Amino acid sequence: MSEAARTLLPLHLTKIARRPSREQALRRAHLMVDRSGLFPAVEAVLHHQVGKPREFTAKALLTGLAVHALLLEEMHLTRVLDTLAELSPTARSKLGLTSPASYRMLWHAYTLLIRALDTGTLATPHNHPNHQAGPPGSDERVPQCPDGCPYQPISLSEFVGRLLDASLPEGLALTGAIAIDSTDYETWARRRAWTPKPDIAPDHVPVPVEDTPRPSRKRPPNEPGWPCTGAEGRLMHTVDSDAREGYRSGTNASPGNVFCGFDLHLAVNARALGARAPEVPFVITAMHLAVGGSHKGDAGISLIGQHLARHPHTSEVIADRGYSYCTPAQWAHPVRARRLEPVIDLHPLQRGIHPGPLAGTVIIDGTQFTDALPHPLRDLPGFPIGMRTAEKARLRARYDQRAAYAFTPHSRPDTDGYQRFKGPALAGHLRCPNHPASMRLPHTRPTTTCRPGAECACGRTVTLSPDIMAWTRQHTVWGTNAWAADYGRRSAVESGNAEIKTHRLHMDRGFTRVFGTTKNSVLIAFALAGLNHIPLRAWHTKRQLPDPWATFAGEETTEPTVPGPRTRARRRTTTLTTLIDGAPPG
Repeated sequence: MSEAARTLLPLHLTKIARRPSREQALRRAHLMVDRSGLFPAVEAVLHHQVGKPREFTAKALLTGLAVHALLLEEMHLTRVLDTLAELSPTARSKLGLTSPASYRMLWHAYTLLIRALDTGTLATPHNHPNHQAGPPGSDERVPQCPDGCPYQPISLSEFVGRLLDASLPEGLALTGAIAIDSTDYETWARRRAWTPKPDIAPDHVPVPVEDTPRPSRKRPPNEPGWPCTGAEGRLMHTVDSDAREGYRSGTNASPGNVFCGFDLHLAVNARALGARAPEVPFVITAMHLAVGGSHKGDAGISLIGQHLARHPHTSEVIADRGYSYCTPAQWAHPVRARRLEPVIDLHPLQRGIHPGPLAGTVIIDGTQFTDALPHPLRDLPGFPIGMRTAEKARLRARYDQRAAYAFTPHSRPDTDGYQRFKGPALAGHLRCPNHPASMRLPHTRPTTTCRPGAECACGRTVTLSPDIMAWTRQHTVWGTNAWAADYGRRSAVESGNAEIKTHRLHMDRGFTRVFGTTKNSVLIAFALAGLNHIPLRAWHTKRQLPDPWATFAGEETTEPTVPGPRTRARRRTTTLTTLIDGAPPG
């Protein structure tokens, strides 16, 4: 945002949402690069050649990208070069820039970094002599490193994870719950061909069919030779060899349509579960850029793996149907194998009534119930889009009545995925005549109609294997008020999508002007690392707390300014109504 446009914003918004100054951005960029630990690896790649020393240093590359990202600018390499040129001579000297840098220098250094990430040769160098590593992909034996050697290969996921982790100030405690989602990111390459149907990966969430088909748009004719087939068998429509077709959901302003580019998957820190859980800043903790239209489950697992590598204490993941509708082998099983509890919404095809794994039980909408569940509570409708709030509250009250008959977890899943569940009478949720202890519960609890002496499952325990209800199992009963509060925490990632799409970065087509997954991932990772500073500052300022990054960087801080109540301007005394109905002037 330009300074002229910034002056048009209300004062109470500019004090909270303004970006760092150039001096602050440079100071914080140095701290981010140092904390990420990427400099030794990038320096080894850029300065390994024999001959004249490189004029554009690794420090200038990493710090220049970080400074430009902190200023919330579009990640164009030409603009990064302008940002470096605007630094003071002293700052440029500290970066190793003894002469004016050209675009060719920046592009060559950036290309070497991308090539090292693609080939897997980016790594923190060894600190001991006589080490001879075999060429990439060879089977040559490598001498064992002594204790304390910092050597570590750095993949693209590790590179992105380190950047985002370095953008979080020290002392910021995460909640252990993350919300994930994906958004479209179009390629900068011009589209050269169109196809009647979107070319998406198999086992992808079905594209919704509209009730009233819209008239087909007149597309330009395909250029000769396009579309062509990529290495994996999918169609290529642009010169960007990694960009593919994908489907983006419709919004209030536009219907769903097909785009050509990538799927940007984000993981955002979410609030912990509980009414007394404090609010937290919605910072981005992980990012994964996948080919457009690729399998969402595989991309989501890669995203979770990147987050867990930096934050292993995470225990919950909140995801929408795009992830949870994937087959259990590609979503539910890998999530639980990482000791994570999924919080999901159910697709209409995942709902229904099925026989239970134990006699006297039934599975309804992904939850195991006792067979004593009254029939009026078995087939409840869902929550369609546009449902009124009052109707939704009444329906959730019926789901709450159903929840009293549900089996609840008796223990956490073990390492093999098996988990014990206890019946509702044993859990104290209802009264059953076949279990005398439950009959001493208050009469406010529902009482079953089980015949005394007959066999029922109200007070039994059952151990479920990981393949039973793997598609739909979660710790809260779907449709209840507790589930709505649990799943409602997914608004954290929706807020993150709004920040990068509308409010801060405007990450649309042309935000980066490079081709390929790796090149776009590096630039987007720097942009998201710079963006994390803004919600952190806004969140702390609204609560009259000091900016954590300002404290960590040792910046001079003043008392946080909180927006006061907005006062309405004095109503005009002369209006059209008074001029028409009142006495004539004079």
